[in-house]
Amino acid sequence: MEYLIEWITKIVLFLLLAMVADALLPSGVMKKYARLVLSILLLLIFLGPLLQILNIDPDRLVQQADLTMQQQLDAEVFDENVESKKNEILAGQDAYKLEQVTKALAAEIETPLKEEQNLVLVDAEMSFHQQPYSLESLDKLTLTVSRDELTQSVEDVEISIMEGETEEEKQDPELLKWVADYLDLNQEQIIIRWEDEDE
Repeated sequence: MEYLIEWITKIVLFLLLAMVADALLPSGVMKKYARLVLSILLLLIFLGPLLQILNIDPDRLVQQADLTMQQQLDAEVFDENVESKKNEILAGQDAYKLEQVTKALAAEIETPLKEEQNLVLVDAEMSFHQQPYSLESLDKLTLTVSRDELTQSVEDVEISIMEGETEEEKQDPELLKWVADYLDLNQEQIIIRWEDEDE
């Protein structure tokens, strides 16, 4: 009986304290939060006898809730780390795929270019609209070539006082057509650079 009187006294005192606090607080967002906290405390006071009967320590409940929240935060940080690592791996795989496609195309055209056009393939670069990397999604193919040292002959040198030529004007139309036909591409997708012009 004594425990019941003590419990009711706690409730009454807390209600009086809550009413005073509610009257003193200015209206606004702070008052809403204060009411929420006071409501939770009142609920704990009401559940006090039940918690004692079940031997539940309120401090332990709060610590357990805090631990659960911390574990959820750690799990979110872990998920973010996993996602960033996954993106790094995917970017590395994309670069590897691009390199493999470029090497395959260079290997395909290198021998015929040397045999039919007497040119040496120095470098091949590709850019694509989208994945997967294939000739269907090719945006630009840039081939850097040089004349075969064994068959190179002296050509007439023309000196012009005109301003520098643009990239399109430097293109060899016959070679461009040959590469486009051999690889079954549009001529607009192909850029041919001469190694001696890059120096």
